Amino acid sequence: MPWPLFVLGAALAVAHPTTAAEPSAECRNGEFQFSATFSNRGVDGHPAHPVTAYLWIPPDCGKVRGLILTQQNVGEQTFTEHPAIREACARNGLAILWCCPAIDIRFEKDRKAAVQVLEDGLRQLAEVSGYSEIGSAPWITFGHSTTATFARTLAEARLDRTLAIISAKGGIMLPVVGSVPGVYSGGHFPEWRQTSADWTKQGRSLPALERIRDGLKARWRPVSYVEEFGGGHFDYTDRYLEFLALYIDKVMRYRLNADGSIRAIRPDEGFVVDMRPPLPTAPLRILPLKEATGDQRSAPWFFDRELAEAAVALMDDGHWERKNQIVAFAKADGTPAEFSKSGIADPVPCEIATDGVTVTHLETTFLDELPGNFAQAGMKLTHAATGPRTIERISGVFVADGGKYRIELNRGYPAIPNFIAVRHAGDATHRPTVQPARFVPPVFTGRAQKITFGRIGDQTAGVARVALHAESDAGLKVRFFVRSGPAKMVGDELVFLPVPPRTRWPVKITVVAWQLGRGGANPVAAAEMAEQTFWLKARLGAKAQP
Repeated sequence: MPWPLFVLGAALAVAHPTTAAEPSAECRNGEFQFSATFSNRGVDGHPAHPVTAYLWIPPDCGKVRGLILTQQNVGEQTFTEHPAIREACARNGLAILWCCPAIDIRFEKDRKAAVQVLEDGLRQLAEVSGYSEIGSAPWITFGHSTTATFARTLAEARLDRTLAIISAKGGIMLPVVGSVPGVYSGGHFPEWRQTSADWTKQGRSLPALERIRDGLKARWRPVSYVEEFGGGHFDYTDRYLEFLALYIDKVMRYRLNADGSIRAIRPDEGFVVDMRPPLPTAPLRILPLKEATGDQRSAPWFFDRELAEAAVALMDDGHWERKNQIVAFAKADGTPAEFSKSGIADPVPCEIATDGVTVTHLETTFLDELPGNFAQAGMKLTHAATGPRTIERISGVFVADGGKYRIELNRGYPAIPNFIAVRHAGDATHRPTVQPARFVPPVFTGRAQKITFGRIGDQTAGVARVALHAESDAGLKVRFFVRSGPAKMVGDELVFLPVPPRTRWPVKITVVAWQLGRGGANPVAAAEMAEQTFWLKARLGAKAQP
């Protein structure tokens, strides 16, 4: 039975997600204070293209102790901007690097050259930011799906500089050299090619768990593994990101010495969770590695008991044996949207208001039977009778805000793919379910328009906010986003954010004005984006960085 979701009315301001422990205000803004643009030099085997590397330093960080390195694929923007991740970084003196577009999403074509491009970019950001240690600090590599290859390849290339690997919902590719700690997940219900899956067995085993245990049996490494019950390949829940934030805490506690050197993990320290294929069903026993014997020694490993307990909690305490239910996006008439050959709805059916940004109609449903293009078409399904289906952003320009949905361009546009998801939490009988879809922003054809963006003069630190002025010659509302710099948008005002204490002055801030056009009887095409760059200067008498 479909449950329609009709959304009408004006768009609201962005609402950032919250975590169980409310993060500080400085970790909820999603800004990147610094950026550098450089060529990838064709290291991915394709013609050279420009890369913008964005850097966030915790606003109260006196010295950067390490970095988290990411390259945009799908989930990286959500990961790098999430308040739980930023709070963990603030606690530990970690900066975040986000390359969008990526230098090379794998670092396999010419690993040495790709690493050189990355490290040259870090040295450039060290100069721009005033934090010279950015050029040499140790790092945690992060990858989602295909960029999990990057996370592993870079770690293998620079074992001397790598604290840990976070491989989020990618292939289980353990490093073949070294003993770098890593945390891995593969997704309980990978949505790719689900149309060809055997749904009598789907979700009844975790091949990733078997690969982890086989890999550790062949050669022990400090490898952690966690899987969120009912989770997919694309989605990042708050619970999952909070676990990764705790993992980051533990990496910094157990891997980085006070003098900045990297500490090796001994093969007799830490804890294991004795989860065994096909599923990590209860009871999940936690025991010190030094007490583990036989097959227990190839169980997933964790830095300490607290992290092991958090992994068990994330895995629903081992209660995996519930019925499958499948949530889906739906057409306007309530029937399920078609699943593409790749296994997801592409594009998701929706309606956009004539303002070009407000999503007015987006519908979801449960599947009562498998659709006609599934291998087991017609197979009957049941589902929970209560509980809401919720829609969320995975990546890109879609914003979900209190049951209302809109398009809002951001610094990743247009490089980032646009994915959204519908989710249901399940019940005592049915597992949680999530289903992604590709969201396609409208492209309007009509008369051309042009944006006139009023000049933003240089500002002095201490100014709280500046009103921005931009007009479309079609008379349509112009909106803004901050590409780079210590600032955020609140309506049409640019609000300045705290600057890290060792920042090199002045600081460059870049703001973009945009207008996507409109449909209806008098359609207008999208305007070319207009960009303004200005400088935030130190207060008179403030000490400039050398």
